[in-house]
Amino acid sequence: MPHHTFKHAVWHEEESAEEYNFRKFLPKNEKMQNWIDKSKNPSVNILHTHTVERGKESIWGSLIYRQSAKSEDSREVFHFYLSRDVFVTSAIDFEKDADLEKEEILRQMEEANSSVEVMMIILGEMVASILHKIDSFEERLHDLLWAIKEKNNKKTLEKIENVRHEILLWKHLIMGFQEIEMAIEETFGKNVTEEVEYQRTAVRIGRCVMLVNSYEDEVNNMVDIENVVANYRGNEIMKTLTVLTTLFTPIMAWGALWGMNFENMPELKWQFGYVGALLVILASTFFLYLYLKRKGWMGDILQSIGKNVSRKD
Repeated sequence: MPHHTFKHAVWHEEESAEEYNFRKFLPKNEKMQNWIDKSKNPSVNILHTHTVERGKESIWGSLIYRQSAKSEDSREVFHFYLSRDVFVTSAIDFEKDADLEKEEILRQMEEANSSVEVMMIILGEMVASILHKIDSFEERLHDLLWAIKEKNNKKTLEKIENVRHEILLWKHLIMGFQEIEMAIEETFGKNVTEEVEYQRTAVRIGRCVMLVNSYEDEVNNMVDIENVVANYRGNEIMKTLTVLTTLFTPIMAWGALWGMNFENMPELKWQFGYVGALLVILASTFFLYLYLKRKGWMGDILQSIGKNVSRKD
């Protein structure tokens, strides 16, 4: 793999962290060996710092910088070791990500004042790639926002949950970049934070964090709206069923009374018994309806029915 030489830094880009060409730049100790062993297929970020000897500070680890929302195992990992004198990384798959243009990145590195700045340029471009993907995510979030108002159903709720899962993945990715940014300042001191590329990448990471947090708040509000609408509809359905059941109570009560098979039932021999029974049932239902309406338990239901009828018309 190529070694990129710049004015004030050298970037050793090797095929993988397990190869000899990568490990030959690393200090020979147990910490490094344990990191190499754990970095074969990490499911989480790995980060270590060494600050025991002044002038020989270093930072190394494995960063998940790309994660598929559909498959847990589909991810890209960036392995790196950074000291004041040595900067070595695993190969970055530039061809897989159209947002990472290698030639432009290398030209930007020509003006870097140190290996730390070269590292921050790489991190900055990775974060920029995430930001570009978040832009397309924002369009889907906008469509979902209006779908809640117009098509509030089970499919919409499933879309909200999928979006929430994606946001959690974005947060997980950005957390790794934030940790490295803080660890670099911790390891190499305040001076590195005054360099242009460090500041640019730090602001970019902050912008990404702001967007992801804002989108998370939006999705949480969507869930709240969905819950409010679902609870309102559920309460409205239960209220309607309760009122209808109450209104039909006279019919069921009188029907049960006159459905008895006793021998002595004078009503059966009345000439106008059938008409009288109907009048009693209708009167009972009407007076019960007036009572419910006077209590204010019918207004919302009548309004809802009226709205549904007008919509059909």
